Amino acid sequence: MMKPTRGKTPKKPQKKANNNSAKDPVEVFCRLRPKDHDDGENCVEIQDNNAVLLRPPEGSLAFKGGNLREITFKFKYVFSEETSQKALFDHTAYPLVEDLLNAKNGLLFTYGVTGSGKTHTITGTPQNGGLLPRCLDVLFNSIADLQAKKYVFKADKMNGFDVQVDGGYELCE
Repeated sequence: MMKPTRGKTPKKPQKKANNNSAKDPVEVFCRLRPKDHDDGENCVEIQDNNAVLLRPPEGSLAFKGGNLREITFKFKYVFSEETSQKALFDHTAYPLVEDLLNAKNGLLFTYGVTGSGKTHTITGTPQNGGLLPRCLDVLFNSIADLQAKKYVFKADKMNGFDVQVDGGYELCE
């Protein structure tokens, strides 16, 4: 008969090192929006492909109060003002669409202050689509051969439906 060990916490199993180099589940990207007008003052500076440096603008309370501290923020990738919608899509959204087509989950959303370019990034323009129209284009082009043909369903007034196929109707129950 074994005696219970009281007062001692059993050792927790050690986590095994993951050698799969698993992908980080959350990736945060930064896209800089072109300035509407050039007032000569630039508060955001791209440091490298993964970091931006923020400085308080001259008119801010931080600047007037002498708090001229610069802050660096790190991201998975930083896109400059010149980045095209296609380049942004290829780098950020296309891998998610590929994962979706391979039955994996994914989430893409934009976050930022009003006027920072979220809607433009997602929708784009009719001539130069943003992330959403490009995702849908790739998705539906990828499943084109799997889509059902267009049928017209018409109630037969007997709790059933007739299906119009090539100009005629078939009974469908």
